Amino acid sequence: MDELFGRDEERGRLQSLINRGRTGMSGALVLRGAPGVGKSALLDHVQAVAEGSHQILRFDAVDSEAELGYAALHHLLAPHLFRLPRLPLPQRNALGRIFGLQDHSAPPDRLLVGVAALGLLTAAAAEQPLLCLVDDAQWLDEESAVALGFVARRMYAESLTMVFAVREGIGSAPALRGLPSLPVGALPARYATQLIEAVVDGALDTEVRDRIVSATTGNPLALIEAVRELSPAQLSGVSPLPDPVPLGQAIEDLYVRETLTLPAGARTLLLAAAADPTADPNVLWRAGVLLDYDTDAAAPAEEQNLLTIRDRVTFRHPLIRAAVYHAAPTALRVRTHAVLAEVAGDLGDVDLRAWHLASAATHPDDAVARELEAAAHRTLGRGGWAAASTLLARSAALTTDLPSRAHRLLTAAEASVVAGSPGRGQTLLDAAAAYQADQHHNGQVQRVQARIHRLAGDTGAAADALLSAARQLAPVDVRLARDILVEAVVQAQIGGSLAPAASSRRAVAQLIRDLPLPPAMDRTPGDTLLEADATLHIEGIAAAAVQLHHAIDEVRQAPATAPELFQWLAAACAHATLLGDDTALNTLAWRMEKEARTQGAAIPLALALSHTALSELVAGRIREAEILFDKRSAWEEARGREDHLGALLVAAWRGQYTTAQELDEIVTQQASRHGQGYLLVFRDYARSVVSLSQGRYAEALGSLEGCLAESSQLKFAVCDMVEAAVRCGRQTQALSIRDYLQDLAKLTSVPALLGDLARADALVLEDDASAEPLYLEAIRHHENTRGPGRLARSHHLYGEWLRRGRRTKEARHHLRSARDLFTRMGAGGYALRAAMELSAAGSSSEARHHTPATDSENQLTTQESRVARLAADGATNAEIAAQLFLSVHTVDYHLRKVFKKLGVHSRRDLQENRKHLGS
Repeated sequence: MDELFGRDEERGRLQSLINRGRTGMSGALVLRGAPGVGKSALLDHVQAVAEGSHQILRFDAVDSEAELGYAALHHLLAPHLFRLPRLPLPQRNALGRIFGLQDHSAPPDRLLVGVAALGLLTAAAAEQPLLCLVDDAQWLDEESAVALGFVARRMYAESLTMVFAVREGIGSAPALRGLPSLPVGALPARYATQLIEAVVDGALDTEVRDRIVSATTGNPLALIEAVRELSPAQLSGVSPLPDPVPLGQAIEDLYVRETLTLPAGARTLLLAAAADPTADPNVLWRAGVLLDYDTDAAAPAEEQNLLTIRDRVTFRHPLIRAAVYHAAPTALRVRTHAVLAEVAGDLGDVDLRAWHLASAATHPDDAVARELEAAAHRTLGRGGWAAASTLLARSAALTTDLPSRAHRLLTAAEASVVAGSPGRGQTLLDAAAAYQADQHHNGQVQRVQARIHRLAGDTGAAADALLSAARQLAPVDVRLARDILVEAVVQAQIGGSLAPAASSRRAVAQLIRDLPLPPAMDRTPGDTLLEADATLHIEGIAAAAVQLHHAIDEVRQAPATAPELFQWLAAACAHATLLGDDTALNTLAWRMEKEARTQGAAIPLALALSHTALSELVAGRIREAEILFDKRSAWEEARGREDHLGALLVAAWRGQYTTAQELDEIVTQQASRHGQGYLLVFRDYARSVVSLSQGRYAEALGSLEGCLAESSQLKFAVCDMVEAAVRCGRQTQALSIRDYLQDLAKLTSVPALLGDLARADALVLEDDASAEPLYLEAIRHHENTRGPGRLARSHHLYGEWLRRGRRTKEARHHLRSARDLFTRMGAGGYALRAAMELSAAGSSSEARHHTPATDSENQLTTQESRVARLAADGATNAEIAAQLFLSVHTVDYHLRKVFKKLGVHSRRDLQENRKHLGS
């Protein structure tokens, strides 16, 4: 029966999606409802509507496949693998690994898998609109669910439509949360009446009809199955109805009773089909040789419409499959799985063989446990972290040896955490922690505990667990303990001023001192980093400077194959920042970015983007910094999180003060919520930029007070603090800050800091003629510094000094240089301040023509602005798509909107309209 009753709203939503697909747009919808409410019928309906205009991919998930990593993605993408060469290399490699097309030496990042899936489906939709249907999505394996959820969130203009059906109350498909959804409820009585009248061929008594409608509470499946169960005499009112009318859980009982009328061979075939997650007819017929049924056994089951066997084995409804499997005697299920394990082995599928052996095991079996563990490690190689966790947990349950069992539980917990399931990871970790006879194991438990805290956003607890892990491991594995301390250094830097005392940077430093490197052990760059960090936080930056520079140099030369490379680079970037070494920061940050992209490491890439963006911002390369912050924000959004710090810093520099104030509040709340003190450091820097550009010096001075801390990452702003103190009339404080800067410049003699020192010297000698050569020295140094930022500020302050000395002609030269540099940078607030000074120096109408971009001036959406900035920077659509985790078609769509809004016709025009592309 094809007619749908009472589903006008649902059909309208689905028709709208199909229409969007036909016009080049994309859309997703999640149908949510109770079992039997009609979700599958709605999928059938939209499939029929799309026939002819759309390519159709459909996957009906089953619970047994939930443990097979990327099972759904394999089924959906397999027909399109010939398009793999069209994808960028990192995405191609990611899919190649999960499909077994290349080695599994490094598991692919799940974000890259999602981007690759988006690219592959988009390539298919470019030829003809594509409809992807997933029924019973609550049974999707976790890896596939994450990838498909990613695709559904990032698609926009690809002629790609995705519809998921999710059964309420069974996991609810967390990876699909946040997508547009439509609840599918029970049918109102009048539509349920229409349905039953359409289903019954013969006589139907109205009283019987109304009783069935009432008893089944508008559930279409319950109603249809109840009618199938009743005799014509009962339906016509001649014979009484059973009391109660079968419904709800009893539906499964109906299915079981239906199978009892089948011949023994057909029942065995049904059980084999229910136990086999591959739904492969070849497997079914091979198993029949050992289970005593043949192809003829399928006929009775197909005649009763319990299942169909074509290219795949498909049950009429998932509840039939569940009913058949769970109603079978345990001994019969065990025998069936044992046979299916033998078939899987014959077909060369060692992982599926292990899975069936585990299902057949009725008591601990170390041989099966080892096979499961091996299967788990192969699954990890393909990036199937959630599936591997399940396999390892089952392996542990079958293990008799307590240490081996604890180790497998620990590895299962770690895999679950990487899969993004901290709740399940914690449960497994608690079980692993029950075994405490091995100190090495105990330490590793604490390391995984730290990762769970990090995933939950509890920075302080993560650092505390890392310190605990290092203490536990130190007596038995000092090498690993010290490697973990590098993680703790980075975590403590993130916590900053919000870290509890027990996990503060000084606490980490003290533990580093307590766990020295044994004389016989080989030294790594990580060891030099640790010793430098300990000296910094215990003895101060002056004592630590030489060690810090040595550590940075060692990390720069570290091989790309070093397992701890990304931790070393992260720590070294922070150390370069607190030394004020802009050159080292730039080198380290860009190396981290390059290595992360080469290795397909998404989390290190996100950290690298933060460091490269900061490096470019400090240099005054605001446009480049904004693009890098855009990429970081897109990465966070792709993972379902938000990142506003970059937008705050850029808004402050651009002079978009209302936006900056709004983002200031958001960043402050985020820092407090997650204990991320580093956010407050850079929030304060953004405040200082806003205040200085508006001449509010007392506020700027207050914002920059943290600059003088030994571990402050705002050393590049110490000179700004001197300016603010001088302008506030706090000469003694200004001299003290200048002395601090002089000490810092001795420790790090780079042009940037030497120029800052010369400018600070000039500022504290504001009324002395000897200030002039110092301003000129600052300009000379800053001409040799990366980017225009410092040079613009030095020209600006020198121009102001000249104007106050009534040397207006010379002042105009330097103020004009500053204004032009600020304007090209996009530093709207400073450009306006320089223009006002230029006007005061006798250059007419300057201030009227140099105003910062207003917060309402930009008509572009956030995504349009990101795309436009990358396009103006020369990136191709494919490059933009890869960097913002979008499809090429969505990029093209956004660019067309940008061109229309800005009235431009080419990328060259975009370059000339950069002022409209700001935040």
